[in-house]
Amino acid sequence: MSFVAYRLFGRIAREWETQLEPFKLVYESSGFEEPFYVYLSKLIAVLVLGAPLVFALSLPFHVLILNIGWVRGVLASIVLAAAYVAGSLGLGLYMPVYLRHARRSRIDASLPYTIGYMASIASAGVGVERLIEEAVEVEEVDDVKRELLLVLRDVKLLGYDTATALTRAASRSPSVNLGIFFMGLRDTYVTSGDLRDYLMFMARRMIEEKTSTLRRVTSSLAVIGEIYVTAMVAAPLMFVVMMVIMSLLGGTVLGVPPLLLIFILTLIVIPSSAIAVIVMIDALLSKV
Repeated sequence: MSFVAYRLFGRIAREWETQLEPFKLVYESSGFEEPFYVYLSKLIAVLVLGAPLVFALSLPFHVLILNIGWVRGVLASIVLAAAYVAGSLGLGLYMPVYLRHARRSRIDASLPYTIGYMASIASAGVGVERLIEEAVEVEEVDDVKRELLLVLRDVKLLGYDTATALTRAASRSPSVNLGIFFMGLRDTYVTSGDLRDYLMFMARRMIEEKTSTLRRVTSSLAVIGEIYVTAMVAAPLMFVVMMVIMSLLGGTVLGVPPLLLIFILTLIVIPSSAIAVIVMIDALLSKV
């Protein structure tokens, strides 16, 4: 699909690439392997080729199956095609942003251990390139490993010097902490500083930030636990008791029978609230 899309819309994608420079930076740090103009070509192909297809498939459905008439059928098909374009465009623009955020969380969670390992290696007096090579061999987090491998690629395959390669790595990193680490490593390398002292300093700083993050997460989890007990255990019980008593007395709540409210609470409100709590907990734990 990439080849066909680029053959059809590559020229337009190349023109758009120069106008979407900020979004290109986001895309390059999101982890996609293919060039940005190829991604734009695929997005344009989905919009240009998909919208007429949606219109052509939905028009017989509206006219022949729903029997709403040609005028309304055409209008409904146009609305559906427009919704498809808006949804596809939104998803295509949001996906790199989401992937970048996910990669940043994983990198920040693993970075203290990576820097700590590099600090122990730097004690042997190895250079920057050798330091990165050793870290790549033991790194388990793919996102961190990819950023380190890109530095080696720039040096060994593309011919950049080490300082320029570290600058490029900092600019494309999805993580602010990793970008700061690369720039500090570059400055230390350029000024012939002691890599061990710099890495030990960064390791202590990362561990302190990790400890602070764990404290905040623990406090947030305690608050969520209190909210869960209050809003999803105690409150529903009191609500059910009140509705049962009101039902026995023959009353209603704004014209709605109390038993119906109990069913809504049991089947919709409580499960939805539980899912929301799970999402909040997952969002917090992803930071560690």
